[in-house]
Amino acid sequence: MKTKKIKQFGTYTSIAAAIAVALFAPTTVIAQATDASGVEIIAVTGYRSSLKASMDDKKNANVVSDGIKAEDLGKFPDLNVAESLQRITGVSIDRNGGEGQAVTIRGFGPQFNTVLVNGRQMASETGGREFAFDSVSANQIVGADIFKTGTATMQEGGIGGTVSLITARPFDYSGFTAVVSAKGMYESLSEELSPTISALVSNTFNDDTMGILFSLSHEKRDVQINRIETAGWRPGQTISNSRDGVLYSNAYIPRNWDQIVDNQERTRTNANLVFQYAPSDDVTITLDGSVSTFEVDSQVTDLASWFEPDRVGSATIDEATGTLTSFSQDTDLFVSSGNPATDFVSHTRNSRDISNAAFGLNVDWEISDSLTAEFDVSSSTAENDRAGKDRFNVVGIINSYQFDGTGGTPTVIHDGFGNGSLPDANLARLHYNEKGNQPSFEDSITEVKADFHYRADGDVFTGANFGIYSQDREKKVFQIFASQCAFCGYAEPAPLDTLNFRPFTANNYFSGLIDTYYTYDGDAYVDYLAQTGNPITPTLQNNRYTVNEKITSVYADFNFETDIGDMPVFLNVGARYSKTSVDVNAVQSFIADVIPTTDQTLFSNVFGPATDIVESGSYATLLPSVNLKLQLQDDMILRFAVYDSLTRPTMSDLSPATNYGEPRRQNLTASGGNPALKPFRSSNWDISYEWYYADTSILTFAFFSKEVEDFITTLTGIETFTLANRSDQVDFTCADAACATLDITDETTAQELYGLQEDYTVSRPQNGESARVTGFELAWTHVFDNGFGVTANATVVDSSVEIGSDTSTTFALEGLGDSQNLVIFYEAEDWQARVAYNNREGFLRSIDNGSTGEPINTDTFGQIDISASYDISESTTVFFEGINITEEELVQTGRFANQTYSVEDNGSRYAIGIRTKF
Repeated sequence: MKTKKIKQFGTYTSIAAAIAVALFAPTTVIAQATDASGVEIIAVTGYRSSLKASMDDKKNANVVSDGIKAEDLGKFPDLNVAESLQRITGVSIDRNGGEGQAVTIRGFGPQFNTVLVNGRQMASETGGREFAFDSVSANQIVGADIFKTGTATMQEGGIGGTVSLITARPFDYSGFTAVVSAKGMYESLSEELSPTISALVSNTFNDDTMGILFSLSHEKRDVQINRIETAGWRPGQTISNSRDGVLYSNAYIPRNWDQIVDNQERTRTNANLVFQYAPSDDVTITLDGSVSTFEVDSQVTDLASWFEPDRVGSATIDEATGTLTSFSQDTDLFVSSGNPATDFVSHTRNSRDISNAAFGLNVDWEISDSLTAEFDVSSSTAENDRAGKDRFNVVGIINSYQFDGTGGTPTVIHDGFGNGSLPDANLARLHYNEKGNQPSFEDSITEVKADFHYRADGDVFTGANFGIYSQDREKKVFQIFASQCAFCGYAEPAPLDTLNFRPFTANNYFSGLIDTYYTYDGDAYVDYLAQTGNPITPTLQNNRYTVNEKITSVYADFNFETDIGDMPVFLNVGARYSKTSVDVNAVQSFIADVIPTTDQTLFSNVFGPATDIVESGSYATLLPSVNLKLQLQDDMILRFAVYDSLTRPTMSDLSPATNYGEPRRQNLTASGGNPALKPFRSSNWDISYEWYYADTSILTFAFFSKEVEDFITTLTGIETFTLANRSDQVDFTCADAACATLDITDETTAQELYGLQEDYTVSRPQNGESARVTGFELAWTHVFDNGFGVTANATVVDSSVEIGSDTSTTFALEGLGDSQNLVIFYEAEDWQARVAYNNREGFLRSIDNGSTGEPINTDTFGQIDISASYDISESTTVFFEGINITEEELVQTGRFANQTYSVEDNGSRYAIGIRTKF
């Protein structure tokens, strides 16, 4: 492993302050000018202006909310929108390739949060509903708000919260405005420098009654991700070999251990076009469209080890947990699972090919002084087109190896490797192949809504909001796939020249692990299979499905204002009624046989004919809400909210189709959905206190509670499948001699005798338990007179679970964990600098890993980001950014801390660039 950095929160604080003091001398943080009459104008600019705008929005809001504003057009605070959102109290993120990808709010993961772009829900390129922030350029975002409590006007779907992203509009800027930005990004692991360019042009015409805005960004990254991982720890195993017999019983052993280098070329392009027209002072028409592509070309080079419990030569065990802490996999033990092999894997499974498009028409009409209407029609599409494109190839050498987890992060020592030496390449043998590992996802959303805002002249009743909303959504999932096992079993010598079989050295890999091994051209391997008469021919699989969802919602709420003594009070009371109809169509082929191949560890699936499955359902919900805002003083606000919310099931969970996994000995797995799932339903209340004690300084405290019913969790269990191909060979009337001799008179017994059934480990979602999440948030922002400022916040969450009568059910909340943020910043007239520390405490990643039925836990992760900029002139700025500068690693474990599940190193990223505004 690489040498770990000190991770104390206080140490980072001291370092950040010392850096700032050393670099910059105290000075003012405000810009001064004079107007035409000679009156001095003081204007807050830069990062401080962004903080002030966000505080003003928070103070004026009628709900508990937080937000981030761009410092200027085309100048969002971070490289990635999710990276900025994680600075907000109660928000943490998940990363992919070192980039923020998904948002967790108050411990509720991405599927529990609604993300809107200009008030519209966007289609998703996954099987779920979560929004991928890494597909959106931060250069096009001018603001992001997170609403933590609900009102009737908000689109339902987010138990955790609602994220609202705002893009630029031409009417926001009078006349001609243009921003151009360019930067180079350096990756510490790949040691590559890649470009990013963006441009935004806006102009208004005809006395500012017409406007057009166009923005374009293009980014390329050459990324290296270093990772070590297992497919899970297998419980209850008998550890043995043919020489010594049983060594341990009821033990944990890892399924495998992979040392992975994932070299990715990431290319992201976003374009946005907006046209606005105001035919009168009362009407504004906005027509907008956006397209984006995000391509990830992944080439994985992997040194892999596959473990079987019946070929362990020697082992040590942790008696307290039953976890093997070290063991060997030895050749020539003559066990049923065959000899171990050092595998060289080449695959492209982590590739992505995403395209998104969105179009919308919005009409804002001030019908009268008291009534305003807003009509909005939009559509969005998303696709991840990977079906049939990805490959997975294995070449191996029969070999012994030793797993050692006694020193913390495990190492695997393969015989013949080490100190740059390698076994004879002529020992390499062909093994397993797949093509089309990943499914394709297609998603489309059409939304129509009409919102009305009534302003009353009453002293108490001040207005009302009401409206109607409709959404049609269609999610398609299909797979084009083939597996090829003609050479399974390591019997066929690898054609070294044809495959370009060669040594490979992992760049900047974990210290203490083998970093030099063999690799080859996986595409050449696929071509060789075709040349030898064993082609891989992916075909459309009979495990595809389409989910059609229709939502109709109506809402109304009412606003009241009065005084309690000298304290103004605002009250919002309303309800939202929503009806959801779901139709699911699937094509399914059930398993018909499992046939052993020449390799004793692998089998071949045989499927029966295609079967059409049609399911449907509907449900309706009423979601009341009450929000109270009490202004204790001019600078103090007390808020209280009680409201109901819901989150609909993940769309992939609604599929009735069953997916059968790679057929390995002792590891027959499958997964499936459940179209009868009901939505999560939550009853919530919040209370918060806000003290705006200075112009750009604030202290807040919030306490919240969420009680979720019909919680959906995915659990793994044993399901027995009858194999039709074998059933056809048996006469259940017991006419044959064997059946008659054994006096078998029923079908079940005959199936057991003739092996007509196979047990699969199957993971499926189901409704069940209730869960209560409680927590509190504490946040403080203070700007000093000398140019320094600090933002600090912490979120603490806890949960309790109500288990039903089935006490054997295992249940816990995934993604729930505490988080802390600290940002120290400095601003002068021309200089800005920030040091940001984000820490997410350990949490349960998954209650069930989908293969062994065991949990996955994520260790505490803290990351430091830095940025600085200098204004060369009023229009031009040079800037520097650094992400994860201490190169922290993301660690996951199994049920126990000594069951390492994965370690991922994304390295650090540095960017230097220039931004010019015209």
